[in-house]
Amino acid sequence: MMINYPEFEALLLEQEAGATTILFKYIHILGRYFTENNELSPDAQREALDYIYQETLTAHPLIAIFPHLQAYILKEVELGKKIPDILQEYGNTIKANNDKTVETTINKLIKDGSKIFTFSHSSVVRKAIMSAAQTGKRFEVILTEARPVGEGLSLAKFLGRAGIPISLYTDAAMELAISRCDIVLVGTDWYWHRGFINKIGTHSALRIADEREKSFYVLSDSSKYMKTPPSDWSRDKHPESQILMEKIENVTVHNPYFESIWFRGVSNIIIDGEMKEFNKQNEIIM
Repeated sequence: MMINYPEFEALLLEQEAGATTILFKYIHILGRYFTENNELSPDAQREALDYIYQETLTAHPLIAIFPHLQAYILKEVELGKKIPDILQEYGNTIKANNDKTVETTINKLIKDGSKIFTFSHSSVVRKAIMSAAQTGKRFEVILTEARPVGEGLSLAKFLGRAGIPISLYTDAAMELAISRCDIVLVGTDWYWHRGFINKIGTHSALRIADEREKSFYVLSDSSKYMKTPPSDWSRDKHPESQILMEKIENVTVHNPYFESIWFRGVSNIIIDGEMKEFNKQNEIIM
């Protein structure tokens, strides 16, 4: 079905990009497919949509945006709307909500002289950093490499080439890296009232930040909200060769990419530009 859409295969294999970046790639692929195949019957449209969705969900099972978007498309199709129009509307909403979160981050958190630690490669964190630099603020960004895929390394290259001062550390030096910062900014792929999902290593960053009394913020938009945490982690298993190239008897390699993190120790979560606080049970006050 998708043989003429090589970008779809690339999407399924994508490991470095943040959830929002992956979403917009997905929207582009869906938009192109349903524009070029606009003669499909309603049943054929649903079949194609379900196939593309299931393949994407299998490749990226811990990104909450995909179930949200799928439900939204099906609801709007029932109202007689065309899928490309639905996708454009949804994408515009996501962009507007992320822009609000970026604006709040720039206005309230990133200051001249800030030393910002971030982990992995959140697209909304990257946009906030880039936008803050474009306003003339001068600050330093501190990262670790985020092995095994190296999302932190990728972000360091991107920001460094944009003229932003970067300090890049190994993951093992995370304690030292965070000790030098005054604020931690991370994204999320999925959050619920008590916690959030992000790249494995984020929980370590939170514990270190909490011990060293550093402010820790999660940047998000409401499309990543789910009522409960993921129930199936069985697909969060990735190539052993990323860790150990050779097979060695008695050595079992574990290579998960994501982890579940409670909000305990998080200063605030910013959702659609609104800085949310937590109650005494460390749950979001909605």
